[in-house]
Amino acid sequence: MVKFYKPGKIVVILNGRYAGRKGVIVKSNYESVKDRKYPHCMVVGLSKGPKKPTKKNIAKMKAQIEQLESSEKENAADRVKRLKSFGIFIKTYNMSHLLATRYTLKDDLSIAKSVAKIDELDKKIKEDKAAVENKEKNKKEENAKDLEALRAKLGQEKDDFKQEVRNAKITIGTEMYKRFMKGFQGKNEEDRENQSNTQFLFKKLQF
Repeated sequence: MVKFYKPGKIVVILNGRYAGRKGVIVKSNYESVKDRKYPHCMVVGLSKGPKKPTKKNIAKMKAQIEQLESSEKENAADRVKRLKSFGIFIKTYNMSHLLATRYTLKDDLSIAKSVAKIDELDKKIKEDKAAVENKEKNKKEENAKDLEALRAKLGQEKDDFKQEVRNAKITIGTEMYKRFMKGFQGKNEEDRENQSNTQFLFKKLQF
C-alpha cells in the first residue's frame, strides 16, 4: 500500500459536515489504535474559504478593514478580528473519507506549533482518564478522595483542551489570512510552484 497521506498534503474532505472543503494533513496514522481502529489523519482546513484571490478582492477586503478600524462603533474591533481571520476546522478523518490532491503545502502557517499543544493536552487527558477508570474498578475507601481529585483534574484538563483548540483555530486562521493578503506573485519558478500549492488551498472547487 502506497502511503501518500503524508503531513503537508492538501486533501479534499468527502464526507461529513465539511464535505467539499479542502484541508492540510497534520498527522497521519496507518495503524489502528484503541480509539480508532482504521487508518486516520488529523486535518486542518478552511471551514469557509475566501472569495477568489484576485487583486480586486484583496483591495476590497483591505478597504473594508480600514473603514472599520477608523470607525468608533463598539463592535468594530470584533468585526476587524473576524475579518482578519479565516474560519478553521481541526478534525480527525478516516482516510477513506479523504481525497488526496497533487498539491503539498510548504508555507508555515503555525499549524504544527498549534497542533503540538493540542496533542500534549490530549495525551494528559487520556492518561488521567485511564487512571480514573482504574480507580473506579478498584473501589476502596482510600481511593475515594484520590478519585474525586482526579475527576476534578480531568474536568479542568478538558476545559483547557477546548480553549486550546479555540486558540489554535484563531492562530491558524489569522496566519492564513496574512498569507492570503500577501498575494501569489512568485519571483522565481520555485516560489511560483510553492505559491500555486498554497493558492489551491484557498480556491473554491468547481464541480
